[in-house]
Amino acid sequence: MKYLNSIISIIIFSFLSCSSSSPRVNDEVNEVQTDIEVKNGNTLLWKIEKKGHQTAYIFGTMHMIEAEYYEFTPHMSNIVKNSDAIIMEIGGQPNPLKALEMMTLKEGKVEDFFTKEQLKDLVEFMDTKMHVSPQEFHSTYGGMKPFFILQTITQAYFSETSMSYDLNIMQMSAEHNIPLLGFETMEEQLGFFDQIPAKDVALMIMNSVYNFEDEKKNTKKLEKLYAKQKVDKLIPLMKNQSPEFMEYEDIFLNNRNKAWIPKIIEETKTKKCFIAVGAAHLFGNNGVIELLKEKDFILTPIQK
Repeated sequence: MKYLNSIISIIIFSFLSCSSSSPRVNDEVNEVQTDIEVKNGNTLLWKIEKKGHQTAYIFGTMHMIEAEYYEFTPHMSNIVKNSDAIIMEIGGQPNPLKALEMMTLKEGKVEDFFTKEQLKDLVEFMDTKMHVSPQEFHSTYGGMKPFFILQTITQAYFSETSMSYDLNIMQMSAEHNIPLLGFETMEEQLGFFDQIPAKDVALMIMNSVYNFEDEKKNTKKLEKLYAKQKVDKLIPLMKNQSPEFMEYEDIFLNNRNKAWIPKIIEETKTKKCFIAVGAAHLFGNNGVIELLKEKDFILTPIQK
């Protein structure tokens, strides 16, 4: 499970990564640029076309990424600014108090999810690596759902200057008065881990604890592949290196992808849409690109 937390940053929890910094959007309006097709398909930006529908674009994000690997080109900015609507996994930033409520255990404590030995190792890890003392751990995480620990570990792979594509796009939506729509509610995203047996969530966390340094290094590898848009290597690597996580591929990817298609079809009937979702949602037989092709849309890979 070397790449588990990197995968989380690509697939889910866009709203939790929005505390990351993001550059101010350049308001300068550039001339409309011509889309240039990427013949080998190695790109994160795709054009969506179909007779009777407005032209749309879909971009695969990494919810958190180091500044050195972050790139939001003028071409992409122009596409966003000329859109009638922006569609993301969640339509805007949620109420922090509501999010906290949903991340809180209804009964029991987080310690109940772990064996005695696992809990000992986890508390020690949080103390030495996360600088969270045992007392702080129990007071902060004791009443929280365990995936909150997993998200904390995920964020530890990134520096304080890491960027967020999601936050940048949300900012553009607000600054240019472009309606921001969501495929899912915050409640739905927070409910994904509730569908996984407690022992498996604990196993994911402990694997991240025991492989922390390796995962931190490998996160860099994934970021480099993402930045270079090596889609042909990025997606297979994610799936091959995290078989435990991909046991729940239907929950985190496939079912969500299928649920998003009707909204894309409906919104593109009348609106030029810019769609931004985690990159792992785009590719593969059950990815959004192939699912749209099945609905007779033309998908063209283009340069960012």
